[in-house]
Amino acid sequence: MRVWCLGLAIFWAVTAGAAPVAAEEKTLVNIVRFTNYEEGPIDDWLQSKGFRFEEDARRRDRIDFDVGENGLVIEAKVRAFGLMPNEAVNVPTFTTIEVDWGVNRFPAGASYEQGIRNEPIMVVVFLGDERQPSGSMFIPDSPYFIGLFLCSGDDRLNHPYVGRYFKKGGRYVCVDRPQLGETVTSRFDLLDGYRTFFDKEGDDDPAVSGIALGLDTKRAGEGGKSSAFIKEIRFYR
Repeated sequence: MRVWCLGLAIFWAVTAGAAPVAAEEKTLVNIVRFTNYEEGPIDDWLQSKGFRFEEDARRRDRIDFDVGENGLVIEAKVRAFGLMPNEAVNVPTFTTIEVDWGVNRFPAGASYEQGIRNEPIMVVVFLGDERQPSGSMFIPDSPYFIGLFLCSGDDRLNHPYVGRYFKKGGRYVCVDRPQLGETVTSRFDLLDGYRTFFDKEGDDDPAVSGIALGLDTKRAGEGGKSSAFIKEIRFYR
């Protein structure tokens, strides 16, 4: 599975869209916490959860990590792109995902509407193992994936944005537009999103085969600086 993670790390292919938020009560089936740090190097703590560091996420002079009352803080100190895939998160059956998170500083000028596809934090969910074409002979194919991110400015909530690569198999959605420093709980019907975005009938739903945390400030102003935090990711069925 590392091949498709590497392909995603080489090109931050972006698409966005949204599905209705489920109102009925769900059963919690998987949880990833970022509030249980105790001591030692933060990198070691994240690796113990199954995360790896790709691209600028390897360099603390570009992307730094801290832990506080808001959980894991991810800071872009310069224009940077980083991805932290985690193949240990596997959820056989699911419907909804919830994320507790927020933004301290948005990348200056970031706007999916204007084609500046930058964000201070993103949660990518990989669905199944069936490889979909990247659209480039130089980029490995990837399973279907849906990304969640927090936006500001003129980006539309619940609207699909299509990137240059992974047009068939990748979708991203801005799920909330929080105030700076505000913690929000973003709820997204992941299963309905998969069926809707990728035109599936629902007779062969995939498992969640991995997740990733990421950020991209490569085209942002003010040196690409950003800061965001994440407390918890929960999957329900």
